[in-house]
Order: sequence, then structure tokens, then C-alpha cells
Amino acid sequence: MSDKVEVTLVGLLRNYGPPRASIPIETGQTVSTVIRELGLNPDLVAIVMINGRQAFKDHPLHPGDKVKLLPLVGGG
Repeated sequence: MSDKVEVTLVGLLRNYGPPRASIPIETGQTVSTVIRELGLNPDLVAIVMINGRQAFKDHPLHPGDKVKLLPLVGGG
């Protein structure tokens, strides 16, 4: 049995995967690993939040983490 993290896709990223998912993780997995497992293009993910704090894509995950992935935001 593996441990899990809860992942929420925000904004346009919802077009590329489920808005919320519970993803099994193994020791040493990073946010980048989860992004690939979801089938997302890592370049589409601009901001990573883990448990309410901004983090990098190479941040290691721990069981029970709550991950939000946010896209690039354009405007003008």
C-alpha cells in the first residue's frame, strides 16, 4: 500500500485532468513526478502550492500533502 497526496488543478489546468485527485506516492517523489503522472505538460504549471505555501516542482512530497497546481496567468 502506498501513501497519497491530494492534488487540485486550478484554472485552465482543469482542461487537462481531473479537478481533484488522490495520487499515490512513493518515498522521494516530487511534485514534478506527480505532474507527469497526471499527464500534464510541466511547462503549463506556473505555481505550485503545498499545504498553502508556495513550493518548487522539485519539492519532495509527503503522505497527506495537499498540492495545488496553478497555470500561467495572462492578462493585458
